[in-house]
Amino acid sequence: MQESVMYLGRVAARSSALVGQVYRLHAALITKLRSPRGLNIELVRRLTLNQVLFSGVQAVPLIAASATLIGGVAIMQTVSLLSGLAYELIGQILVGIIVREIGPLIAAVVLIGRSGTAMATEIGSMRLNGEWDALKAYRIDPVDFVILPRVAGMVASMFCMVVCFDVLGILGGCGMALLMKGISSAQLLSRVGSALTNADLAVTLLKALVFGELVATLSCIYGMRVHGSPTELPRAVTRAVVACMVGVLVLDSLITAAFYIL
Repeated sequence: MQESVMYLGRVAARSSALVGQVYRLHAALITKLRSPRGLNIELVRRLTLNQVLFSGVQAVPLIAASATLIGGVAIMQTVSLLSGLAYELIGQILVGIIVREIGPLIAAVVLIGRSGTAMATEIGSMRLNGEWDALKAYRIDPVDFVILPRVAGMVASMFCMVVCFDVLGILGGCGMALLMKGISSAQLLSRVGSALTNADLAVTLLKALVFGELVATLSCIYGMRVHGSPTELPRAVTRAVVACMVGVLVLDSLITAAFYIL
């Protein structure tokens, strides 16, 4: 019993320290955005676009395939379970499953697996190779040219990935419904449009922004924790993935609960 309590205490202490680091990094980024004096805007813009290219554009094929398949499978399962009621509820089903929940979650998982791991590895390697300290030696703030472009790029990428997933997921579900029962596409899209509300759009876009920022900041933090040994790097990447997944699931639960309560 005592060991369990001590373990929970250590977990709580580490979690509190991580929350503090996330808060301080967010504060530093907001300060940079509010007063960008000394910031090379053109360089930051190019670095941000490079991050968007890697995190967002190059992930489009994976997102497109996942969204289309998940949308189709959702309709297949719904039809098999609800039979005739499925086509009356197809709009609510696609909006509830794809737009409100699965879209942001799958996009976050793809972002963590592709970009979060790469970012933690890159920053950790910079720490090991002395590049981070070299920037400080030249009085260059690493937050300006390492953290800020990557966080901005990942937030923009996550936003675009969620929009892409939602659109293709709905189209995939509509396509499967057409193949199974031959309902007109105009009727299907009309049902989806009537089911989609401003609150649904606000929830999915809020999740996109929050998830993107969380994944980016946690990946940077765990990369910055690498110090002396190369063996720290794989452990840091693994911990970054776990922290990102847990953080995304917790935030998803809180936002969804707030949506239904409010």
